[in-house]
Amino acid sequence: MDPIQRFQRPPLTYDDALKTDSNIIHELQYDKATHKFYNDLWREKDTIAALVRHHLGLRERDACIVEPPKLWMRGAFNVCVPIWTGSDAASGRKLIMRCAMPHKLAEARYPGTVDEKMRCETATYVWMQERCPDIPIPQLYGFGFYNHRHVSLPSPPSPPSPSPVSQLLTCSCINWLSLVQFTHHTHRPWYIRIVHYFRHLLRDFLGYPTLLSHYVAHPSSLHFPSAYLLLEHVRSDTSRMLAVSFNQGREDSARRQNLFHGMARIMLSLARIPQPHIGSFRFHDDSTITLTNRPLVCTTMLLENDGTPRMMQKDDIYLSTESYVADMSAFHDQRLLSHPNAIFSESSCRGEMAIKMLIRGLAHHYIERQRRNGPFLLQMTDLHIGNIFVDDEWNITRLIDLEWMCALPAEMMEPPYWLTGRAIDGLKGEHLEEFKQVRDEFVGIFEEEERKGTAQHGISLTQIIRHTWDSGGVWFWYALTSINAMYSLFNQHMCPRFSSALLFRDEEVLSRFWAEGSAEIVKERLRAHGQYSDEVEKLFGRGQEKQEEIR
Repeated sequence: MDPIQRFQRPPLTYDDALKTDSNIIHELQYDKATHKFYNDLWREKDTIAALVRHHLGLRERDACIVEPPKLWMRGAFNVCVPIWTGSDAASGRKLIMRCAMPHKLAEARYPGTVDEKMRCETATYVWMQERCPDIPIPQLYGFGFYNHRHVSLPSPPSPPSPSPVSQLLTCSCINWLSLVQFTHHTHRPWYIRIVHYFRHLLRDFLGYPTLLSHYVAHPSSLHFPSAYLLLEHVRSDTSRMLAVSFNQGREDSARRQNLFHGMARIMLSLARIPQPHIGSFRFHDDSTITLTNRPLVCTTMLLENDGTPRMMQKDDIYLSTESYVADMSAFHDQRLLSHPNAIFSESSCRGEMAIKMLIRGLAHHYIERQRRNGPFLLQMTDLHIGNIFVDDEWNITRLIDLEWMCALPAEMMEPPYWLTGRAIDGLKGEHLEEFKQVRDEFVGIFEEEERKGTAQHGISLTQIIRHTWDSGGVWFWYALTSINAMYSLFNQHMCPRFSSALLFRDEEVLSRFWAEGSAEIVKERLRAHGQYSDEVEKLFGRGQEKQEEIR
């Protein structure tokens, strides 16, 4: 069978499709939607240039060059379009327009999710600019949100599809949205800057609790197929993504320590100011930010986009750790009930059900009673080597992709699992011992940096980090926030603290208590997996091959 070609990705083989627990059918739909999104953006390159001039206050005759799609960068949720302003690369300014991909942000299933994600990300920039100026982040020049007033441009009609992702590809019109736009006040006329300055003074005098940003409303008549951020381009000859040199340089003690010092300072700076509840910051149209959004993390967005029913509504915040853990546990339950490739046999289904029941039952071992109602601390939940820029000595020069910062329980403060270059479920045996040694080195540096700081909560974060490792709580929190590693993390790290390895008969008994009618749930999940497998075979033409063999 021939592999399936993908947009800017290696071809997908049938064997690869069988090995993954991702929903390959959805992944291929996302791939088509991404290709379409690229084409839509490139057709609007003149609009992109106009938006840049709009936010920077440039004249129509000022050069603004949008680089071609082959030079664009893409992550899990955004496409980054490089742009030059000025007459040439040497004298000009390089920018990034970071455009959210609606088909990767559950927009078709839950309209308004793109807006939610972008408002949380923008609010994070504002908070860090105002409260954590020591953290090096890109300059944010301006941004635009959807205002959901559509301007419909005709396109050839096509038949409707029941799939939300397919609807993005086959809709009968292309919806270009007008935007709610904001620009940093330094790029606005002097009289607007004065008004904004006095607004700051008045709010400070009256003691308003909300934080007023330095961004002011700046509407235009432009329409664009994406919400966006206009950012400083941070890559240079002296600043490169950590991922480029991580595998070669992580054995270098001096580089590693420089990196750990920088990461520790970032974590401590964010956690310095205690927060009253669990949630994410949200940017409002009056230019203020408040901690009033649900805790928006990468895992939640990935699973919702893939079809897991939403458990946390946009305005849900949490006053206690228990309620947050309960909803996250229920969210993982919903993934098992909705994802057709989450299990592949009766034993795997029973095992997943049993572990989810045990995770919920063991939660009280890892929730610190004295801090169950706070204070909660700001944490970067997606701090990885692709989001950190460093110089040649691994001093951190920039931190990018700030979209998943939340106020969370202090027990969730933890060094990243990737410190030794392995996946979370690869930390076992000698690799676990290697990770422990590097983690201990990080914690020692973290303690050194914590002694220098002046946090406003009086909590020893170093002590908490050490306790979560000693108690095994680190694996509980990793499991709760992972996409699909809960089963392996429980069996590798949590189960041995309480029992010998669970046998199938143990899992079969325990799984009955996960939900009423567990036997029927298993049958339904196996039926869904069988149907999914048939659809994957059809994608690769395998079903036709089978029929020919029978003949």
